[in-house]
Amino acid sequence: FLLNIQSAIASPKTSCELDGFQRSVVDLSYSIGKPYNLGETMVAIALQESELGDYRISLSDPSAGIYHTLISHAIKDLEWKDTSFNRNRAAQLLIDDHVYAAHLAVGVLRWWYNYRDGDWAAAVSGYNGGHNGNEHYVQLIRNHIEHIRNCKWVK
Repeated sequence: FLLNIQSAIASPKTSCELDGFQRSVVDLSYSIGKPYNLGETMVAIALQESELGDYRISLSDPSAGIYHTLISHAIKDLEWKDTSFNRNRAAQLLIDDHVYAAHLAVGVLRWWYNYRDGDWAAAVSGYNGGHNGNEHYVQLIRNHIEHIRNCKWVK
């Protein structure tokens, strides 16, 4: 049983089937990203980071929400003092408020896009890996975008 759970978490989504909540995550992600030509990218990030909202916290980063945005980004965005209590509040906000989480995530992605002079791959790499980047992450997002297109999740 535990091996099944671990393999489901570790493996990318291969099915095109979505439950109601996942469908809402796809729709929200696409609608928030679309004005910046990042709709599919936002859906792919949600798929990679949280399996479209199924897993919304990572203690190792720490990050939270559908897009696993760093809690430090939320603290800065909210202009809160960086305290352990406020980090907890920010994590809870990212988990509970999907619209806020989506706007923050696309804001971070757009910041990287501008910082990297409009280079989509460098922006996606920066979203996950910061200034060091993460080329493997870019390939994962590309693969997810192909899956999203094949499943016709967005129009």
